[in-house]
Amino acid sequence: MLIFSFQLVASEKEINEQWCNAANGQIEFRTKYGTYVDCLTSTYAIETEYDYNWKEGVGQSLHYAEATGKSAAILFIVRKETKKDYLDELKKTIKFHNLKIKIFVINE
Repeated sequence: MLIFSFQLVASEKEINEQWCNAANGQIEFRTKYGTYVDCLTSTYAIETEYDYNWKEGVGQSLHYAEATGKSAAILFIVRKETKKDYLDELKKTIKFHNLKIKIFVINE
């Protein structure tokens, strides 16, 4: 698991853009289904989500992986005000179902 931190960023979209650019990825890649991958790198199809939306990230990352032939990943944004351990829930779900999803964690 890699942990990144960006400061003075206001939105999920801006965080995704900064992170994706740093990873040399393509922002908002359109799939053959007409859906949009938040960040596509040479290895990963990445869905960017705030911590409380991790469940959506699981489904979308798996869909994007199938649509692109890349590995599934989630850019997991931990909000400053978060009190609940959403990352632990995500990790347990991935492990329980033996899902091949990479998690990139950044702090808001």
